[in-house]
Amino acid sequence: MSNLLIGVLNILFNFTNDWGLAIVALTILVKILLIPLSIKQKTAILNQQNLTSEINEIKKKYKDNEIKMNEELGKYYSQNGFKFFGVFIGLLQIPILITLFNVIRGNSIDAGSILVPWVSSLKAYDHNYIIPILYALVSISPNLLNYIGVLRKFDESKPLKQNIISVIIISIIITSRSPVAIGIYLITSSGISFVEELIYRLIIRNKELKQI
Repeated sequence: MSNLLIGVLNILFNFTNDWGLAIVALTILVKILLIPLSIKQKTAILNQQNLTSEINEIKKKYKDNEIKMNEELGKYYSQNGFKFFGVFIGLLQIPILITLFNVIRGNSIDAGSILVPWVSSLKAYDHNYIIPILYALVSISPNLLNYIGVLRKFDESKPLKQNIISVIIISIIITSRSPVAIGIYLITSSGISFVEELIYRLIIRNKELKQI
């Protein structure tokens, strides 16, 4: 897979004559290929949220009868348990992402890019911390969707401020100690993931409104 990605990256560089743009194009291609898995993962997560809500209702209904509660939970798990496996579909993306990470880090990308004019080489670190800050902002953007009124019903719980702060800190640490090329990939990938999440939530919201 590494050789394939390197070949594609070199082809894209020949078209763009810019390693930064080639990395962005490669990231977009990979994300497009992963769209079916991404949709299944989001659907599985939504199903899991619904299951959790219904399980809590069963526990509340039979809270005074533990035997009956366990019986009803057993029936519910047997009927709906398969939905939980869909959550692990996202794990299939990890080998691809790791390979892509190694390709970007190991390839001879020792030049600048019009995307990041403040650095002379994509193999260098961004000592101005512009890339880390951008990546941190893009990383937390999906969490902020729950604060938008029209999308709030998709997930009733809002992300804790501590979690958002943790994401910001981890994102800055990762990209501040990574080559700029890796930062370009992470920002592009996270940006596309945000757009996917936004479109998916709008579609789900539209379906909910039609059912009213």
